[in-house]
Amino acid sequence: MSLVSTTLTISRWAGPHADDQIEVIKQFEEATGIDVVVDAIDYGQLREKQALNMSTMTGEFDLVWAQEVWVPDYVNNGFLASMNQYIDAGMVEGFDLGAYNQSLLATNTFDGEVYCLPTFIQTPILVYNTELLEGAGVEAPEAWTWETTLMIAGQFNEAGSGIALPARQGMAAVDVWAAMMRSNSGDYFNADGDVSLTDAAVVAATEFYRDLVNVSMRGSESWHFDDVNKALQFGQAPLGITISGLAGFLEDPEESAAAGKLGYAPLPYSDQTFGTLALWSWCLTGDSNHPTEAFQLAAWLTSAEIEKQQTQMNGQISAVVSLFNDAELVADMPWLPAVGAALENSATQPLIEDGPLLAERIMAMLSAIATGVEEPAAALEAAQSDLSELLE
Repeated sequence: MSLVSTTLTISRWAGPHADDQIEVIKQFEEATGIDVVVDAIDYGQLREKQALNMSTMTGEFDLVWAQEVWVPDYVNNGFLASMNQYIDAGMVEGFDLGAYNQSLLATNTFDGEVYCLPTFIQTPILVYNTELLEGAGVEAPEAWTWETTLMIAGQFNEAGSGIALPARQGMAAVDVWAAMMRSNSGDYFNADGDVSLTDAAVVAATEFYRDLVNVSMRGSESWHFDDVNKALQFGQAPLGITISGLAGFLEDPEESAAAGKLGYAPLPYSDQTFGTLALWSWCLTGDSNHPTEAFQLAAWLTSAEIEKQQTQMNGQISAVVSLFNDAELVADMPWLPAVGAALENSATQPLIEDGPLLAERIMAMLSAIATGVEEPAAALEAAQSDLSELLE
């Protein structure tokens, strides 16, 4: 790495995670002689500040930590620079794009150009209580398919519990439903870009979602991920769907009566496992005064060694494939292999300008289905009609 006296400024949200990262970055500074200033501010102001600075070409930021929904806009507005020239030149010894989960990397790739390196991810996962399953004479399956999951959840529902679901109107329900839909080869849009919610694969997935709600724990219609997590922590839920970022609470003996008794898997699936992902990435700004050094820092921060350190500090899940099955990490974070399996096939919510409108309509549709107000086929047909008009 370069030993030129240089100062890099990176933009990210503030908080304990940022504090940990500042400590980690000291190793980079010592190894390279490059100073790094971390401009950490409140999440609610982060996108506005990043966009303003990059649009005015001030050169203030060299790297920005960006959410997946921001990246297409940043690229389209010319705020970011491609990393390909630095990758192709072998600027960082041992750097390998193959080390990252390829679904995550694809999210940051436009017209063959890589603009960001993925680093911080979350995805919904299935959690099951092995003690409660064994007590009911149920063997945890190797594959949590739609059929198997419904059968097991149904057995527990008949006994008074069921599967804990985040079925409240909101993005948690949309993320879970989207993964199930895509596991059945369905999607929001067809190859021509038209809304395809009435496709048979989407209808079947939505019927499965309805059936799963019907064998859920009482109250699931008003639950989000944190509510599901509590039901799992208290040992009330034999199985449930939560978000990977909350899994640490499940294995904390001081927080969870179920610690050490849980198993983890990708979400219930039809044709193949599928995960809905949310991620943050380090992106190279188009107006960086030190793009070579900035790329070096991004590669260093997302390397297996440094990502492992950060995972051990605060439980963040990286995009480095080898770490999902790292024995030392898995001993403390047994959900990691399930997250890795979920992300073998994965995608974000649609990264389109009208994404919020799409999400709001799907939220309302799923809530109506979960509460029994509408049946899947009719609800999908109405949503298809509305969205076809809204997204013209």
